[in-house]
Amino acid sequence: MMLTEFFATCTTGLEWVTAQELTALGAEVTDTSRSRVFFRAGWEAIYRLHLYARTVNRFFVLLARAQVRSLKEIEEVAWQVPYEQWFDNRHAFAIRSERDGTHEFTSMDIARVVGQVVCDRFIARTGQRPPVNLDNPDVEIFSTLADDQYLLGLNLTGSSLHRRPWRQSLAHLTALRPTLAAAVVMASGWDHRPLIDPMCGTGTLLIEGALWRRGISPLRGREEWAFRVLIPHDEGRWQEELQACEHVCGHSPPLRGSDWNARYVEIARQNAEGAGVTDIEFAVANALTLPPPEQPVVLVTNPPYGVRMGKPSELVHLYRKLWQKWGAEYGGSRIVVISGNPAFEQFAPVEPTACYEFLQADLPCRLLIWDLP
Repeated sequence: MMLTEFFATCTTGLEWVTAQELTALGAEVTDTSRSRVFFRAGWEAIYRLHLYARTVNRFFVLLARAQVRSLKEIEEVAWQVPYEQWFDNRHAFAIRSERDGTHEFTSMDIARVVGQVVCDRFIARTGQRPPVNLDNPDVEIFSTLADDQYLLGLNLTGSSLHRRPWRQSLAHLTALRPTLAAAVVMASGWDHRPLIDPMCGTGTLLIEGALWRRGISPLRGREEWAFRVLIPHDEGRWQEELQACEHVCGHSPPLRGSDWNARYVEIARQNAEGAGVTDIEFAVANALTLPPPEQPVVLVTNPPYGVRMGKPSELVHLYRKLWQKWGAEYGGSRIVVISGNPAFEQFAPVEPTACYEFLQADLPCRLLIWDLP
């Protein structure tokens, strides 16, 4: 089987989770860089990866990767790419260009040069250029330059995979991206113990956890798939994958979530219903007055940081009370917290078992794991 070079985009700092996930799904991971995981796979593997890779935002064909110093060198790299093997000149395309660093040219200059190369190469190979549509293209080519590292990729996904079909509302001010939530649960070490979230908001951590442990695709019902217009696409094989994923329904330990806000809890229930995991138990409750668990649990939560919700003085009180409760009532449990406020760690009774730094949007955060004695 001929292997193709791809890369996936993911949460900055948690690339290792995505690399492990793609490996488990059969991809041959070759490299990682900031927010990207590079891998090899057969073309048809990309169908399964789109349905079951939970921590990935987008997949791309790796068209070119090179070290460049000038706009001319970018042009030379772009000219070597056989675009006509990936899409035909009936489909409109657009170049999406990003640039980071100090250069004598702009991202718009790069987009203009690469776009002209695509047109010129199609004319040279097929006699006709494809149309350009910047607003609603059939095909998107991403061009990124960071200092002297240049990357050219063909978007296979379309809009980001974090836009889950099951998600009914984004009404929560601090709602997590589902791709990040999936990465957190996968990194948590969740085992046979129940998974609970005492500040669950609209339920994202628990829903992504249930879907993962039960092997259910989080993208069931999504209709946008950019790879369907590409030349290598096999619609019959794709339909087989879609039909197969509709019948997956595995098992997991119990999941329970609670939040003080009744509106958020109702949205969580709606989201769980949309995802097909209606047995998650949701309740309206204060995290500080919940009854102790009957057995050790894995507690995964995303408490307020004081950025978009909560005042710093109030949060210090909340953090202290949470640790008093967890330390007294959650012996033998694992505590997994997404922390965007350093004050949270100061009240922990023991040192964390693990700590991973990552970016949530542009906010530096830490994924912290404690095993309580």
